[in-house]
Amino acid sequence: MSTGLVSIVSSVWEKLAHVENWVKKRYLVLEKTFGSRSFMLSEAEEALRKAGIETGSVKELLSILQKHGLVRVEKYALDHRYSIYRLVIPAEREVTRDRLFKALKAGADLIRGGVDYKVLLVFLFYKAISDKWQALVKKYVSGGNTLTEAYLLANREYFTLYDEDEQQLLTWHEVTKRRETLREITNALLRIAELNEEIRELSKLVEVLGLTGFISEDNMHILEGIVKLFNELDLSQVDYDILGEAYQWILGYFAPQKAKEGEVYTPREVIKLMVRLLDVENGSTVLDPAAGSAAMLIESYKYVRSKLAQEGEEPAEPDLMLYAQERNEITAVLAKLNLLLNNIRDYELCVGDSLLNPRFPEADYVLANPPWNQDGYGEETLSKDPKLRRIYRYGYPPNKTADWAWIQLMLAYTKKRMAVVIDQGVLSRPGKEKEIRRKIVETDTLEAIILLPEKLFYNTNASGVILIFNKQKPPERKGKILFINAINEHKPHPEVRRLNILAEESIEKIVKTYREYREEPGFSRIVPLEEIRKNDYNLNVTIYVQPLITTEQADIAKLWNEIKQLTKERDRLEQRIERYLQLLELVK
Repeated sequence: MSTGLVSIVSSVWEKLAHVENWVKKRYLVLEKTFGSRSFMLSEAEEALRKAGIETGSVKELLSILQKHGLVRVEKYALDHRYSIYRLVIPAEREVTRDRLFKALKAGADLIRGGVDYKVLLVFLFYKAISDKWQALVKKYVSGGNTLTEAYLLANREYFTLYDEDEQQLLTWHEVTKRRETLREITNALLRIAELNEEIRELSKLVEVLGLTGFISEDNMHILEGIVKLFNELDLSQVDYDILGEAYQWILGYFAPQKAKEGEVYTPREVIKLMVRLLDVENGSTVLDPAAGSAAMLIESYKYVRSKLAQEGEEPAEPDLMLYAQERNEITAVLAKLNLLLNNIRDYELCVGDSLLNPRFPEADYVLANPPWNQDGYGEETLSKDPKLRRIYRYGYPPNKTADWAWIQLMLAYTKKRMAVVIDQGVLSRPGKEKEIRRKIVETDTLEAIILLPEKLFYNTNASGVILIFNKQKPPERKGKILFINAINEHKPHPEVRRLNILAEESIEKIVKTYREYREEPGFSRIVPLEEIRKNDYNLNVTIYVQPLITTEQADIAKLWNEIKQLTKERDRLEQRIERYLQLLELVK
């Protein structure tokens, strides 16, 4: 038997060691009878009867086994007689990425249409930190500490989930072990927020989500269903990367629905592209002034960690300081939970309007997907505070779109490079925007413009553009801008029919073209500033780079020309026939 399997088998027997003998005896009978097959409550009763064992309350037995992670509910029914169970046997202990995502999908389906999806995010965070805290407790107990000592040590090392004043456990398993204690989940979360300065704002999230009202008799079946799903998953050994992906999966799963309500979700592939274009270095500072879920900062962190691993450098964890600001208080709390689930602790996240009250320092790298065409940030608003003049030095945008306000803000706080994904209207709109665009082009910090494919974003079908600015532009790139037309670099979205995604090979192609600063017919072109001036500072990518006509397009064009020729011939023949008919009339 392999070492890994021995460890898993030991884990199961270790769990059995912590249950009462009557429970253990019945578990072994059920395992012998069903193995990895699913079963119903009535079948479990029958198996125990055949073994000559008093059945008692089989529902209670299954509840205890589930609490200890030895059975899971495959299909939940309000009438427990119709629920379907499956024993957790040694080979099924590991929580894989697919298994976690499958459970989240089931949880998402439970709450869809009736409960705010953010509840699922909170529960994932709560379950994950509880399991990892319990693992620390187990480590300290095995090292010779008493249970209380282990609780205190785990509090010091991780989050505080043991209330020392009340001598009360606040972990997921403790709170969800019975229907009666399950009702206390809101109070537990509020107390955890109070005991942990780092997640103090969790209390606000609990309040806004209305968790107190949610945990009512009407919704108890939903809550119990989610709890049962999570109780089947031991997240103590699940990698932080997978937990972070799970968090992002929930956001992405509900993105189409939330886009209709005005929420913005940046596709993961676009974030990866932006981070790779910036090529963030270890020992740097990174800023996102429109943080959202903090996905761009998290991707930057993972990118640097991956580079360190490839280069074999120590330390393995990046030395990065991440800065973020988010206008929406609740979104900011969710961003903080996202950072913590990814085990990122070196960050500062502020709440506030970045355009009017930036609360962050300058950073080596700045990247963001700010709200596109945001109104209400014209001269009257932005000129009120004299301290903002340094930021909006190139001019104030029109009141109907703040795109160039965001670009100026990011430029003002960039030390090295910045990347912004924005509506492509910034490239050509006239008036005040044109004047700002002209001034910024003349600073010679704009290094590249990338036109993205259509239908990448949940809230718009339009193509976005990525602008790359470099305040340390190398001499060979001065006086030039690289235009990349990636309009055709997409493939169908695997889950949302109306959307596209950037394929990995497309991301690599764009990044390589940018880094090598090279030209490719129909894809990229290096344009001197003189040409841009002649075009009156119009930066539309299609002016400078037109995709090559494919064979299919050429065939269509040829067919269209043939149709036009046939149409002309038809018109000519119709005219001849008409004249002939007119002559016949004259003869009559």
